[in-house]
Amino acid sequence: MIIDTKEEATTLWRTKTFAIAVYLVLVVTIVAFLPVDKTVKILICAGLSVIFLALYWFQYMMEYTYFYFSSNNKNLVFRFYSLRNFYGRPKTIEIAKTSLMKYDITTGFFNKKESLVLYQKTEKGVAKYPSISLTLLSRNQKTELKRALFTTIQ
Repeated sequence: MIIDTKEEATTLWRTKTFAIAVYLVLVVTIVAFLPVDKTVKILICAGLSVIFLALYWFQYMMEYTYFYFSSNNKNLVFRFYSLRNFYGRPKTIEIAKTSLMKYDITTGFFNKKESLVLYQKTEKGVAKYPSISLTLLSRNQKTELKRALFTTIQ
């Protein structure tokens, strides 16, 4: 089974870039061409800035992450990178199906953000991997992922 959020990640990145461009164009247009008092221009720009920063902060807190999962061979492969900034560094976790001990799915940010934590059996004990954000996955993709991980552990 393969789960890939490439299309969703691309759409989110384009939307984010478009929102920044629209914000900048609006601010420049207001400052340069709006025929009102300077104080009114400052208030309008401040209001737009507050709205833009609130939306950007929400997107940042959701920690959207490109996510790829494959369980077609003897290993589970997780590829992911954060979409918080424009150039997230790709990371890969590859775990043998026989060494996956357990997994946890945690929630955060008003139960809107879900994260996956993997635990692997090693010679020295149990290795806990850093959490992987699942926020960009659809409900069906999350269900398929949980089912695949559950059957691997069994």
